[in-house]
Amino acid sequence: MITLPLTHHLHILQLEGYSPLRFLRWWLTHPLDFQAPIKTTLKYTPKAKRLLVLSIFSASLLITLSYIYLSLPTTLLISFLLFFFPYPLLFFALLLIKPYEIINLHHTIINTSKILASQSNLTTIGITGSYGKTSTKNFLYHLLDHHHYSLKTPASYNTIFGIAKAISLELTSKVDSFICEYGAYVRGEIKQLTRMVPPDYAILTAIGPQHLERFKSLHNTTLAKFELIDSVIPQNALVNLDNEHIRHHLEKHSSYQGLNTYSFKYKKATFYVSQYQLTSTGSSFTIKYKGESYPYSTHLFGTSNLENLVAAISMCLLLKVPRATITKALTTLKPAPNRLEIKTINQATVIDNTYSSNVEGFTSIINDLKPLKGKKALITPGIVELGQQTTPIHHQVGKQAATVFDTIILVGQSPRTLALEKAIKSTHPSTTITYLTSPSDYWPTVRTLSQTHSWILLENDLPDNY
Repeated sequence: MITLPLTHHLHILQLEGYSPLRFLRWWLTHPLDFQAPIKTTLKYTPKAKRLLVLSIFSASLLITLSYIYLSLPTTLLISFLLFFFPYPLLFFALLLIKPYEIINLHHTIINTSKILASQSNLTTIGITGSYGKTSTKNFLYHLLDHHHYSLKTPASYNTIFGIAKAISLELTSKVDSFICEYGAYVRGEIKQLTRMVPPDYAILTAIGPQHLERFKSLHNTTLAKFELIDSVIPQNALVNLDNEHIRHHLEKHSSYQGLNTYSFKYKKATFYVSQYQLTSTGSSFTIKYKGESYPYSTHLFGTSNLENLVAAISMCLLLKVPRATITKALTTLKPAPNRLEIKTINQATVIDNTYSSNVEGFTSIINDLKPLKGKKALITPGIVELGQQTTPIHHQVGKQAATVFDTIILVGQSPRTLALEKAIKSTHPSTTITYLTSPSDYWPTVRTLSQTHSWILLENDLPDNY
């Protein structure tokens, strides 16, 4: 479906987080792309509406002035260029609204801080991480809401305006616990969020190469994520000791003495998972805490899901939620849509992990599937925003996938999928590899595979700007 260039480009700009440079990079590689995105639609937020109105106004003004002061052919040429190449209009509109956004941001932080300060009995739990934060937030909310009235930021609302909107619309005096997801693309953003929403407790799920294009280095990512941990006392912080970047940061700084940790590998962790078992119907595991064993079972599948669930349970134990309450809540716990969600199609168990992908989660689910019986298939476009690590990381994942999957279908030809193909062929030449080029073929392909395969992993789904 063809759409107007201005609304199409505004949509891509929105998907790129309103970053003019990221949008420019997209435009330089798609200069004549006017195909309407099929996975998402343009969200007419107040910012999007302002940019659209200002762009149309700027175009009208330029065309009118050119008609008055220049020749008709020149006016027609300018009109043609502005219609098909509206990037300068959007860039100019972004500059025009910048002063307003700075003032609005300041007022939003102050007003939201006042709302939270008026809730004297409210406990705020902050969650951040390169991945796993939304699932951990959802799991923690489910468990806490069985204990007392709780509120969480919806979906992936993790920026100043998204969090502020949730607080202004939903926070009441009845809420005992507020679970807030803190997101960031650069250092300083989480620190700014903690000034608006000061947490009482904090969870750091993981640090990895996600959004490495934006952070530039894992050192920057680590410092950015630890801004949340640094905003609470160590006794109220909980971090994933199995994550090497978190562990190394703790080893370098003595100020984190007394901080709580959770782990599947290290017995010294505050919350240690002494054993766990995965099946097609769920998982069982035992957490050791202060010399006691806490056995649990859940319908969730996958080590990554268990890591996020252990973080949520560990925080509940820190908050002194009764054991019986946690156990009861687990019986009705479900994964978030498209996050290691189990589906049955024909004879196959389909693991839908299309919401997003990260290196650790991808390799973890491959390891989870390795010992399970049956023919296995993988459908993936790879992992995005890895910067210069794109090729080496996909080589690593491809070699691992080649030893597990009988059939591998790569979505679209890109540096990601080409690196996967090269690694797979060099490791296991007999593995069947095909490419999926049309989005309309995705689910028909899944249904076809489900007739001959026992397990199908759907790993990641690219947004329209990739």
